[in-house]
Amino acid sequence: MNSKDKHHLDMEKDLLSYYEEELDIFRVYLEDLGYSSLTIRNYFYDIKLFLIFLYDHKSQKVGLDTVTKQDIAGFLRKHHRKASKASRNRRLMTLRTLYKSLMKSEVLVYNPAQDVDMAKQEKGRLPTYLSDEELLLLFTSMPPSDYYIRNKCILMLMGLAGLRVVEVHNLNISDIIRDQEDPGIEVSGKGNKARYIPLPIPLYQLLLDYERVFRAKPKPNHSNAFFLSKRGVRISRRRIQEITENAFEFLEQQPGFQYLEQKKLTAHKLRHTFGTSMVRDGTDLVTIQQLMGHTNLNTTQIYTHVSNEQKQKAMRNKDVSRFFSN
Repeated sequence: MNSKDKHHLDMEKDLLSYYEEELDIFRVYLEDLGYSSLTIRNYFYDIKLFLIFLYDHKSQKVGLDTVTKQDIAGFLRKHHRKASKASRNRRLMTLRTLYKSLMKSEVLVYNPAQDVDMAKQEKGRLPTYLSDEELLLLFTSMPPSDYYIRNKCILMLMGLAGLRVVEVHNLNISDIIRDQEDPGIEVSGKGNKARYIPLPIPLYQLLLDYERVFRAKPKPNHSNAFFLSKRGVRISRRRIQEITENAFEFLEQQPGFQYLEQKKLTAHKLRHTFGTSMVRDGTDLVTIQQLMGHTNLNTTQIYTHVSNEQKQKAMRNKDVSRFFSN
């Protein structure tokens, strides 16, 4: 570690120590609301960025009661010049929640983040997803490697069963429901909420093949983790994202599929693909909501978008001849 990195790390530790009381209150507040450890970790990452911004901006450590809405707006501008509006709004909500927790604990009397407006997001924007042809080629054109079966299982769980990256990461051997006629998995989703997902038989068989033949030897304390790295530890969320990114890059290089570069494909787009395909197959929204682990049915409704092809088919099948009989 060079001197610059050490100085930055020391500054972070000093800031976290200075705001220790406020951060403890915030953590207890989130835990009492039932937030998962991953969500709390993400909230604290945002707060750390904010505290560093304040220190750099003010050239000293300041009390959170002295922060103004202009300070918060400046932080959001600095970190979100090129980021999405949704990302900006998420960080603003983190700050609002921090100040709300401190007000409820009577540490502060004012929430400056509440006076900062949310960025207007485009309404009706359709989720990006893969067509059946694109999804098939993704699975069949994966680059060969010693971890081909593991990686294929990971992609298929997201694209064919709708798992989130964190749910693939958290999957345990004990989560597999080993019923030959009705196999499935128990998934630990957002807020540590468990849900049951039946699996297509071929996907279930592929998972078993990976487990029996291709799964690495686990290190101590990782014996229950289903997906392991080459070192025998639970595969990281970042590694899952990298596997997906590499597969997408390989797909985009296939003849006739270069246009996919414009879709900005990510691991989460495989989940969008699952939701969209379920709607197109005629599955009711409540069932899709349960399969995907959505708390609110409104979230599921984003998958009810229709393509021009579907519109054309619907209109062609509409019989209007009786209106032109004369």
